Formats: sequence, structure tokens, C-alpha cells
Amino acid sequence: MLPLYLSIEGLYSYQQKQEIDFTTLTEAGLFGIFGKVGSGKSSIIEAISFALYGETERLNKQEKRTYNMLNLQSDQACIVFEFYNFDQRKFRFVAQWKRRKKFEETTALERYAYEWREGRWLPLDSADGAEITRLTYANFRRTIIIPQGQFKEFLELRGKDRSEMMKEIFHLNRFDLGPKVSLLQRQNNSKMEVLKGALSGFESVSSEILQAKREELTNAQLNLNNLKEETAALEIALSRMAESKRLRAELTVKQMEVAQLRDELPKILQQQQELAIYESTLHAFKEILQHAQTLNKDKELVTLRIQQLTTRKEETLSHLEEQEKQWRKIESDYLQLEKFKRESQDLKLLIQIQQQREQKRIIGKRLEDGKPYLGQVKEEERALLETLQEKELFLESLKQKKVDTAILLALESWYQTQDTLLDKIYDAKKQGEIWENDRALAEKKFTVNKLHMDNWEGEIRQLEQQYQQQLLDLQKEETQLQVQVALIEFSENLVDGYPCPLCGSLEHPQHRETHDVSLWQNELKSKQSTIHDCLTGLKNTFQELTHASILHAEKSMQVQQLNVSLTQLENQYTAHMSAFVWKDFSADDKEPFLLYKSKNQMAENTIRNVELELKELRQRLVSVQNKVEKYKTTLSNLEQELVVVDSLVRQSEQQLQVLTLAEFAQQKETALISRKQQTENRIKYLEDSHRSLTETIQRLKTEFAAITGERHAAKEQFHHLYQQLSTKQAEISSLLDEFGYSDIMEVQHILQKQLNVMQIRDAIQNFNLHFQMTGNQLVELEAKIADDNYQEDVYQEQVQLFQLKKEELELRIRFVGALEKECAHLLAETQKKEKLLEEYEKVSLRRSNLTTLENLFRGAGFVNYVSSIHLQRLCEIANLRFHRLTRNNLSLTINESNEFEVVDYLNNGFRRSVKTLSGGQGFQASLCLALALAESIQTLNHADKNFFFIDEGFGTQDAESMNTVFETLQYLHRENRIVGIISHVEELKERIPRAVNVYNDPETGSKINYLP
Repeated sequence: MLPLYLSIEGLYSYQQKQEIDFTTLTEAGLFGIFGKVGSGKSSIIEAISFALYGETERLNKQEKRTYNMLNLQSDQACIVFEFYNFDQRKFRFVAQWKRRKKFEETTALERYAYEWREGRWLPLDSADGAEITRLTYANFRRTIIIPQGQFKEFLELRGKDRSEMMKEIFHLNRFDLGPKVSLLQRQNNSKMEVLKGALSGFESVSSEILQAKREELTNAQLNLNNLKEETAALEIALSRMAESKRLRAELTVKQMEVAQLRDELPKILQQQQELAIYESTLHAFKEILQHAQTLNKDKELVTLRIQQLTTRKEETLSHLEEQEKQWRKIESDYLQLEKFKRESQDLKLLIQIQQQREQKRIIGKRLEDGKPYLGQVKEEERALLETLQEKELFLESLKQKKVDTAILLALESWYQTQDTLLDKIYDAKKQGEIWENDRALAEKKFTVNKLHMDNWEGEIRQLEQQYQQQLLDLQKEETQLQVQVALIEFSENLVDGYPCPLCGSLEHPQHRETHDVSLWQNELKSKQSTIHDCLTGLKNTFQELTHASILHAEKSMQVQQLNVSLTQLENQYTAHMSAFVWKDFSADDKEPFLLYKSKNQMAENTIRNVELELKELRQRLVSVQNKVEKYKTTLSNLEQELVVVDSLVRQSEQQLQVLTLAEFAQQKETALISRKQQTENRIKYLEDSHRSLTETIQRLKTEFAAITGERHAAKEQFHHLYQQLSTKQAEISSLLDEFGYSDIMEVQHILQKQLNVMQIRDAIQNFNLHFQMTGNQLVELEAKIADDNYQEDVYQEQVQLFQLKKEELELRIRFVGALEKECAHLLAETQKKEKLLEEYEKVSLRRSNLTTLENLFRGAGFVNYVSSIHLQRLCEIANLRFHRLTRNNLSLTINESNEFEVVDYLNNGFRRSVKTLSGGQGFQASLCLALALAESIQTLNHADKNFFFIDEGFGTQDAESMNTVFETLQYLHRENRIVGIISHVEELKERIPRAVNVYNDPETGSKINYLP
């Protein structure tokens, strides 16, 4: 991961938005973030972690995290972090929340993630930083962003926790093959059991049984072929006899058919004669009879038409006379239609005149009623003007008496600054007392252990050397004791007559005296245990005093810095007191100022109330003035309407034509409207009746003329049809004489038969043809059966014999088919058994192999083994720098439990726990391991550059070690590694090529400045 940009707003001490451009810092490979204690340096690391993971070390979700992390003078917090991940993809993470109306409540944390693609920020579905960095929050703190106090965590992790961390970082879970092997073993065992069950069903299957069945099938097939040949020969002979029998049966049928046809021959001849008579009569009489019939029908239709037209003529004439009678009734009134229309128009004018007079009366009344209202509103306007002038004069006098606001603001600012300085001085003194107590407690620890703070390390080392020398002496005694035990055992094993292994003598006159050495051994072990306990206690004391020494130095520095700050605050307070220049007030007594401020507030409240009254009066005055203008406009409009109505009345009187105004002066408007409606209805009735009667009379006259002409044409058509019908009847009489018929009824009787000529003729032809063909077939059949020697009893015997042979053949076929199926089944079962046996052998071999793998991958042994390889590799990489930092005195390694140990070359290469390292040595070891881990992650992710942060830790190094550490860190730039350092040690600023400074302003919060 490579950081690009960070902005912080409203987080902890960061009241205002602060930004860091990491691109200028990371160019140098090594950069620093400096500031005093509490300035907000570590908050930068915490902001990065919180944006990526939504987690923080200081607070958890149950501790009102968003409220406690939000700056008390800010209403919202926002963190924006941009970076490149391991494959150079650019991401942005945003975390933000706000304060609600209730001060102690905040909105829920909102986190968003974006990726820079196609020239813009595109949102991601998940804001989980682990998906981008491939590290959990815990491992991110151990490898990339290492917070304050957590730098040694990876070094001091237990073996199991460190293995879990290695699994996640290096994806070692892919080597955890135990569950997969167990699954494969279960599947293989299940398959093996299935194969065993399957093989148990093939116990009756063998190659010998298959061979016997095949021989039985061969014999059965030979017998079947012989039976098929016999059956085929019998079938041929039987088919010949069946053909002879069929011909004899067919001959009998044909003889019966010929006899039947001879019986039907007279009937066919009679049909042939009737058909000839029908055809000649139809040809001679059909057309002329149809024409005569058509003329007769047309004559009847014309006669009916003449009758209908005569009736319509009479009805039309009667209707015409009636309509003319009605026309004569309305003719006199219709001639006065124009007079009625003028009368209707005059009635309309009279109604308008009455309506206009009523409107004139209403307008006059409104004018009389409205003038008093206008006077009242004008009086109200005058009173409001007078009140408004009085209030304005009163407000002006109040403003002249108002006190100077600038003096109040200056005094209030001065008193607030005084309170702030006093609070800060009190807090500083209280904090100083706490730190003095902490420093006293640290000094007390040295006093309790009877050590001097100046040279306590030397005294402890001297005690440690004394204990180590005592241990060496005890080891020498233990060696001598072991030699004595061996000599005593050797002496006890000497036997007379056998040479001594040491001197070769065969005689052993005086054996070494045997002493009880167990007491000496127990005493030595007790002394060694006592010394080891003393060393352990000394080690614990050393660690405790180291912590106390660091705490004492830190508190001393903090007390010194606090004293400087306290002196500055007191100087600021003195300067502030000297800046008090208001003679009417006291710097020590705030009451006169508060009384003065209260009077000023009362005056301002009075002015505010008067201004509100003036505003209300002006609004009322505007409303009243609007009413005055509205009333004036309304009265003026009414006067104009009155003039217009008078003009309309005179105009209407002049337009009267038939009626006079005096004639209808006493009638009401409703009577005039009723009379007008009656007149208009009469006009409408006359117009509609005249139009309707005129159109009806004209239509009836036209219809009468058309009916008369149509009746005359129908009479002429009747005479023409009568002549044609007489001619046709004469022609029919001539034909009757020609064909010898007595009358027309006889002809009609023949034609009414309506014979189907084509059908009858075809039936006669088919009969003749069938009769001839049947006779020929009879002759042919008699010739075929002349020499076949057919006997019915012989044929029946052959049929029964063939049926028996056929049944025997079917039985043989079924028997052979059953044998074939059984042989095929035995062959398939044999092949299945062979395949199952082959598969069973393979599964058995796989079971043996899987058992070996299961033993190999049982538990997490193989993963721990791979993890130990990675840890050993980390140690090798880390030792390249650790040897240089420790001047080849110390080396890092791992034990069987995957825990780090230190090889101490100053003490014969003995191993010891990394917890025995001093603070500075622990920092060096942690730094080297962090660099090695970062290098491994960079190689794993194929990243060009890698980056990690270190928060504090440099205060534990002496000057020479600090030089070595910085040489190591600066050398990282050539290896494309970037390290960020956070520290309050001011001496480091000069040694860091790029840096920013963080300081906490009392008014505006933490600020970030780039150092030159």
C-alpha cells in the first residue's frame, strides 16, 4: 500500500480540516511526523485505520465511539484517505458522521469506498478495507500501520497467534489439506463399501457356467434350424391346397351371381323402354311448357301490381286534400308573421328596460351606503398617522440613550480571555501535580530496591554477573560430582582377575570408598534453583526499573515542558491584566460590567419592542390606505355604471316599434317574459307548420303523378303478356296432336317423374358389363380346377399337422431366445464382476495412499511446518539488518513452538526469550522483523513499493544505535521501501529528509505544517 492523500476534520483535536499530501513525503523514502505530546500525531494513524476498517484501538462500539471521537467544538467529522494498493490500483475511503441536535448524540458512522477508473471515482459495493489490502485490521496494525505501543506485538505474539497471522498474510490456508484428505478418505471408504456390496451379488457368476450355457445354446440352435426346414416344406404344400379350395369357393359364388343377374334382366329391359319415352317427351315439351308457365306468372304479378297502384292512388289523393285543408286554416295567421316578430322584439326591449331600471335602483342604493364607510376609513387613517409619528419620536429618544455596544463587546472578550487563562493555569498546575506524583512513584521504586537512579543499570548488571559466576562455580562442582559418581560406579564394577580398563592391572587391592552423593546433588540443585530465582527476580526488577526510568524521564520532561507552558500562561495573564483600560470598570470585579450589560440588554429589548410596534402600525396603515383606495375606486365605478344604465334605458325606449312603454308600465317582468314566450312559440308554430305543410303537399303531388304513370305502364304490360300466352297455348295444342297425347295432363304426368337420365343409363350399362364379365370369370374358374385333384379331408389333416409344427417351432424359438438372453446376461455379469474387481483394487490402493496423507496432514501440522519455514525466512531477512544494528552480538531465530528467540553470541550462543531484550534492543528487533515482513508482503503481492508507519520507539535508542537505525532506514529508499516515523523527539527533525509538524492550537485545534 502507498498513501497518496489524507484529510481530517472534526476528529479528536482536529477541529478544522487538515490535509496531508503523502506524494511529497514518500518521494524521500523516509519521512517524519513530529509534534509535542497530545498534539494529534497518533490521530493520523488512527484516522487511516478508521477510514479503512471502521475500527480503532482507543474505543470500541460500546463506548459511544462516534461521540468521543468527535471534536467537542465541531458538528461533524470527515476522514478521506487515498492510496495505491499492491497492484497499483487507486482507491479512496471516506468515513463521516455528524452531531445531532442533542449534543451527546451523533448519527451513525457512514463509510464509503471508491476506485479511480476511467477518469472518475466509481463507488464500490463494499467499504471493507480487508478486501483491498488483503489484511485484517489486526494484521494491518502489525505490518503496515503500527500504532503507539503495538510495535513489539508481532515479536512477542504466542506461537499459535503468530501462525494464524502468517496463514492470513501468506495465504497458508491453501496448505491446510487435512479436511480435504479426510473428505476424500470418507468418499473412498464409502465407494469401497459400495463395491463390496456390489461384488457380493456376483458369487453365482463364473466362466465355467458361461461355457456350459454356450454349448447348450449351440445344440438348441441346430435343432431349431431342422424344425424350420420341415415347417417350411409343409407350409408350401398346404398353400397349394388352400389355393384350390379358394378357387372352388369362388366358382360357387360366381355361379350364384350369374343366376341372380339372369333374374334381373327383364326389369332392366323395361327401364330402358321407359327412359326412351321420357327423353322424347322432355325434349319436345319441356322448354315450351316452362315459357308458358313463366308468362302466366308474370301476368298474375302485373295484375296484382295494377291493383296495388290503384289503391295507393286513392290514398295519396285523400291525404293531399287533407293537407290542403290544413294549409287554408293557418294561411291568415301566417300572413301576419312579421307583425308577431316585431311584437316579440318590443317585448324583449321592455324586459331589458325593467331590468336596467332595477339595476339603476341597486347602484344608487350602493352609492348611498358606501359613502359613510369611506369617511370612517379616512378617519382611521388619520389616527394611525398620528400614532405612528408619536412612536417614531419615542424610538428616536430611546436610541439616543442607548449605551456603546463596542465597549460591551470589548469588555466581554477581555473577561472571557481572563477566565480562559485562569482555567488553563489551574489545569496546568493540577496536571503538574499529577506528573510530580508519577515521578515520585517512579523514584520510590528505586528507593525500595536500594538502587541509585544514576547507575542502577550497572549495579544490576554487577549483581547479575555475580549470580552468573556463582552458577559457573556450581556447574564446576556439579561436573566434579558427576566425575566422582562415574568413578564410584566404575570401581564397583571391577572384578579380580579381569584387567582394569584404566591401568590394565589384574589385581584390585583397594576399591574407592563409596559415599552418598545424592545429598550433594540435592544441595547443588537447591543452590542452582535459588540462583535462578534470584536471576528471574533480577530480570523482573530490571524490567520494572526500566519502565520506571522511562516513566521518570518522560514525566520529568513533561513537567519541564509544563513549567515552561505555565510560565508562558502566567506571562500572558500578566500582559492581559495590564491591557485593561476601562476606568469605569474593575479588572478584579466583574459585577459592574454585568450590571452595565444587563441595563444595555433591557434598553435593547425596549427598542426592539418599539420597533415591532412601529412595524405593526405601518402594516395597519398600509392596510387602511388600501381600503381607502379600494372604496374610492368602487364608488367611482358605481357612478360610471349608473350613467351607462341611464343611457341604455333611453336607447331601449327609442327602439320600440309596435308596443308603447305606457301600455306596459304597470306589468311585472314575469308577465312580460311570459307574453314574450307565448309570442315566440306562436311564431315558431306558424313557421314550422307552413314549412311542413308546404313540403308535404309538394311531395304528395309528385307521388300522385308518379303512381298514375306507373299504373298506366302496368296496364300496357298486361296486354302484351296476354298476347304472348295465347300464342304459346296454340303451339302446345299442335305438339299434343303430333305426339298422340289426348291432353296436356298426360304430358305433365310423364314429365313429373323427373327421371335421372344419366344415372339410369349408367346403371343399365354397368349391368350389361357386369353380366358379361361374370360369365367370362365362371368359364376361367371351371378351367383352373379341372386337374388339381383336391380332397377336403386330406387338406384338413395337413392343416392340423402344420399347426402342430408351428407350435413346436414357437416353443423352440422361445427356448433358444431364453438361452441367448441367459448367455448374454452371464457375459455382462462376468464383465461387470471383472470391472468391479479391478475398481476394488484401485480403491484399496487409494485407501492406503490417503491414509498416509491423512497422517501427514493431521491437525495443522503441515500448515505450522510451512509457517515455520516462512518465519525462519523472516528471521534470515531480519538478521541481515539486526546483526548490523547489534554489532553481530544478537541474532533472531524460532523454536519448535514457532516463537521468536534470541541467540546471544556474547554468551556462547545460548538462546533466550525475546522478552529478555531491553527496550532499545526490542525496538531494533521489531524494526528488523517489520522490514522483513514488509519485504515478504511486497514480494508476495508483486508490488513495486511498500510502506509502513512507526509510531514512537526511537526514544529508547542511544546515539550510536540511533545512527545505525537511521542508516538502515535511509538504505530502504534504494530498495523501494518507504517508512513513516511519528515521534515527539525534536532532535530527529534534522535527520529526516521530509517531515510535517503537528501542533495543537488552543482556539482552532490541531494544525499540520510542512517543514522545510
